Amino acid sequence: MRPITDVLREMRKGRIVEDATEALHEVVKAVDATNKAGSVTLKIKVKPSKDGGWEKTLSAAISTDVPRPDMPDAVFFSNADGDLVRDDPEQTRLFEDTERPARPKAVGD
Repeated sequence: MRPITDVLREMRKGRIVEDATEALHEVVKAVDATNKAGSVTLKIKVKPSKDGGWEKTLSAAISTDVPRPDMPDAVFFSNADGDLVRDDPEQTRLFEDTERPARPKAVGD
């Protein structure tokens, strides 16, 4: 029985193996960064010849499930118009919108 790795290396001049290697590398880096599981899937489709002979057509597809970091929640308030705003519309502002004084330059600037 011929190993599947031999067949994969002959498909598209080895490009399938290269693509799968890059996909696995991307998933491993993301797993390390997020501490979440990921996956690489290699799907090989085998089609018979139209005349029923010994010839087969193989196609391959590589897909990944790359873990992503969790996005933190954001807190908003809704106002009377139904708009979402960052400041509580029921809370009076402690400081009115005024220009901030320029920051003094550091020594050597």
